[in-house]
Amino acid sequence: MDLKDIFWMSSKQLNEKRVRTALTILMVVIGVASIVALTSLTAGVGQSIQSTLSSLGPTSIIVTASSGTAFTTADVSNLETLPNVSSVTPIVTGQGQLLINGNTSSVEIIGISTTGLETLLGGNVSLYQGSLYDDDVAPLAVIGHGIAFSSATSTDLQTAEVGQTATVEISSGAGRSGTTSKVVVPVVGIMNAYTSVLPIDSAVIVSMPFAKVLLNKLSFNEMLIKAKDTGSVSSLASLVTTIYGNKARVMDTEQLASTAASIIGAISLLFTAIAGVSLLVAAVGIMNVMLMAVTERVHEIGIFKAVGFENRMVLMIFLFQALIIGFIGGIIGLGVGAGAAYSLSSVLSSRSATGTTGAPTTTASSSSGFSRTGGSAGLAAGGGGRAATTGAATSSISIHPVFTLGVISEAIIIAVLVSVLAGVYPAWKASKMEPIDALRQL
Repeated sequence: MDLKDIFWMSSKQLNEKRVRTALTILMVVIGVASIVALTSLTAGVGQSIQSTLSSLGPTSIIVTASSGTAFTTADVSNLETLPNVSSVTPIVTGQGQLLINGNTSSVEIIGISTTGLETLLGGNVSLYQGSLYDDDVAPLAVIGHGIAFSSATSTDLQTAEVGQTATVEISSGAGRSGTTSKVVVPVVGIMNAYTSVLPIDSAVIVSMPFAKVLLNKLSFNEMLIKAKDTGSVSSLASLVTTIYGNKARVMDTEQLASTAASIIGAISLLFTAIAGVSLLVAAVGIMNVMLMAVTERVHEIGIFKAVGFENRMVLMIFLFQALIIGFIGGIIGLGVGAGAAYSLSSVLSSRSATGTTGAPTTTASSSSGFSRTGGSAGLAAGGGGRAATTGAATSSISIHPVFTLGVISEAIIIAVLVSVLAGVYPAWKASKMEPIDALRQL
């Protein structure tokens, strides 16, 4: 008997018990789909983080003021005199409310020069409409893509356009003693969708002089330092840390990428372990089903042995059944996992890119800027927390599942391997059955 005959007999027996076979395959599908969906999503998040950080460039160093600390123009000038410093970009940020076309949104106010914005975005400022502001105190604003559109994935639901005026509301203080100021700002530009360490998609970007007036600040809370070359980044970051001590947090992109990678790796390992439990349950189910099949087919096994089937032939028949279950479950699980990954990524991206219309949401933040979650890298500029009453984005994240040939092949191999291992004992039990004992049960 050749492998073709063994395969035919194995599949024939599975076909006779279609419902049971389908349920057994379903157990494998669930396990494989869980692994594929979770690993591809975590890989996608990691890739998004790396892409966001790489937009800053490998020579970037982010300096964020600690609570109660602020940077001045003197700090910028002093940093520019340090060895191996190419440029220093001051940034001022804060929280506010934006009213445009009847929609009120919680937004990030970002004050930065046009050249600084270009540096922050990796040398490429891409506008959907309009133009940038002038670097003076004129009240002109560029708004993020998530504010101008009701959905980050739609280009036909534009709710704000260039040329319209928006009202920016800034609150200071708390409770009854707090004051609120409102400023009417013409919209001169709309950004394309961005993933950045600052929440560009949900921000109102203005010139540095106007931001200081708008936010009533004389200082900066963040600075972006560019080193002259990658070899001097580490030493420069250490020097800046020595200068400011506990008054500021200093992180270079390599440190941020390394930290993000370790976190993503830990999450991926956790998800894989959770999904592995599903495959373990599937293995137990396969073993149970195949033991039942051996019990039901005792008389057939006896006939096989009586007509001359060797032990290895009977063993191969049952092992091929497990292999077929694992292979089919792996293929289907791969498709289901891919579909689940894309569905989850779409839901996560849309939830992070847009707020919930008509329901207040709160954005946690801190005055120390990059410490809080926001953007694809989980890093954003800070300010006081504020509730959003309608629609606009509080952060921007774009997740695309990553499917590699390794993930695809490993998913199928694991499914087949788990199924075959689960079928070893039932197959061995069937192959060792004595023909005379089996025929007695006819």
